[in-house]
Amino acid sequence: MIESRSSSQFSINVHNNVYEAGIYSGYSSDDNGLSISLSQVVIRSDFANETSNRQSKIIVERFNEGIVNPTFTDSPALGRAAPRLDSSYFALCHRNKIAELFDPRGQRFGTVYSADPTTIIEYNGGIQKTCRYFGLYGKHVLNVPSGHFAKALSKNRPVIYGEGPHVIIDPTFIFDEKTGFVNQQEPFINHSTINILRVPSGKVAKVWIGTQPQILESRREPYVFVDAQFKVVEQTAGGNDKYFYNSSATFMEHGSIKRIIPHTGEVAITYNNGNLTIIPTPKDGKPVIIDSPTHNFEGFIQTSLQTCLFPSKETKQQAIRDNKNATSDEVNLKIFQTRDSLRVGVVLVVAFRIIDPQLALTKLGKEGIVKHIENVSFADMGKAIQLSTLQEIMYFNDTKPSSNIDESVHTIQDRVKSHLARDLTEYGIELARLQIETIKVLDTEIAKKLAGQSVTSAEFTTKQATLVKEYDIKTTEARLKAETDNIALEQKGKAIIAEAQAKLESAQRQAEALIITANAQKKVQEMQGELFTKYPILAEIELAKIKSEALKNATLYITPQDAGNFMNSQFLFMERMLGKQQTSTKY
Repeated sequence: MIESRSSSQFSINVHNNVYEAGIYSGYSSDDNGLSISLSQVVIRSDFANETSNRQSKIIVERFNEGIVNPTFTDSPALGRAAPRLDSSYFALCHRNKIAELFDPRGQRFGTVYSADPTTIIEYNGGIQKTCRYFGLYGKHVLNVPSGHFAKALSKNRPVIYGEGPHVIIDPTFIFDEKTGFVNQQEPFINHSTINILRVPSGKVAKVWIGTQPQILESRREPYVFVDAQFKVVEQTAGGNDKYFYNSSATFMEHGSIKRIIPHTGEVAITYNNGNLTIIPTPKDGKPVIIDSPTHNFEGFIQTSLQTCLFPSKETKQQAIRDNKNATSDEVNLKIFQTRDSLRVGVVLVVAFRIIDPQLALTKLGKEGIVKHIENVSFADMGKAIQLSTLQEIMYFNDTKPSSNIDESVHTIQDRVKSHLARDLTEYGIELARLQIETIKVLDTEIAKKLAGQSVTSAEFTTKQATLVKEYDIKTTEARLKAETDNIALEQKGKAIIAEAQAKLESAQRQAEALIITANAQKKVQEMQGELFTKYPILAEIELAKIKSEALKNATLYITPQDAGNFMNSQFLFMERMLGKQQTSTKY
């Protein structure tokens, strides 16, 4: 792994509000060994957030610090008057090359008069307060724009200032306004021994610190290195992307560092001091970092299912090199001889997966795995074909299996697969499928006869398929008709049952209504009887109602004998008549 090394860096010395770059040794590094924080190299302005008036006052105070007798005066009568300046200007002068700054704030001002011939006072004019840089005789004011850094030199050493106003009292301070300002968003800022590198998302950077390599991953904060031997490895592509590489690359090498990302379904092959080391897909989702000059990366090997056609492309090319006059069949097919001395060419499809990469690579090597599978596949297939007739091969039927073959295996493919699977297991390989993709009889006459038989067989198969299809159609139609009739009968029966059920339910509801009515009438009569028993007067009233109802349609005959009584009292007469009627009724 990378060891920490000491490196000269600088801090900010603050003394009496005078800012000056200095050198320090010893620092607290982060996880990247030599990278430090941005605040350790960038000089921040401590009054950048003050108001404009306050900033102007602080600038004048710090610029004139140590001056006892000011050269400027706001009473021109006491000295030599200077032209009036706008409130957005400073006034700059020097006395015996000691610079002095004054803020007239739009008022009249002047410089004092001295009779001493050794005192030289020179007015240098007005300076805009927003001026990015001005200075005189070792005193400097630096206004760094927002979003920028300012690169300067102090004591021939690099310094970087952050955004905002700065007052620098340093006779060795050097700043070039044309090239000194740099955008903070620049991916790489280099200022002598100071290096600021911002690695964007999805990228990595390769850097050298002396002879020590580092691969820097993306992060929010920039990497800061203070080292004269720092170097960024650039790509040939131009622009800002020349400093960075895609972080999704499966393999990246930088000096002795190897950055590996094995995908699912593959493993990385490495050799640590010559010893095979398999690196699987990391479970934490982070790249595997190897920092060793003797730990080499060989490549990747698939552990997922692979499907190959044999003869392979390499085998075909080798056949052409061995025999330039070879026919297409001799190049594209693997030729075998059957038990009845006929030549056939085959193409095999083999599907496999590597279940033990350590074992497979140890025994076969990376380049030898597919070659071994091809060789043993053709060896087993050739042995099976030599023990079979053409008829058996064409119909994939083994009529005479050997005594050492499982009796449940009936086809040539199954026979070869069982042998091949056992062989490959010893090398950490699992056989998933073996199939004869193409088989061709190379004897022309035999091929024609087989073709004729194939045509006849095809015609017979077609007729048979047609008859079967017609039978299926008739059967399907009959079944559909029977099902349709059954459905109709079932629906009719359901309708009859539903109608009868509805009638039954209606009759039941009517009977229940009659019972409820009778019970209600009986209950009313019982309650009425109880009421008449308790209150006899109600019974008499009810009897009177009945009598009145009886007389509604009755005809009254009055005899001459009763006329006088009726005229005297109709109600009494009626009462007597009703009484007689009831008496006669009883008898």
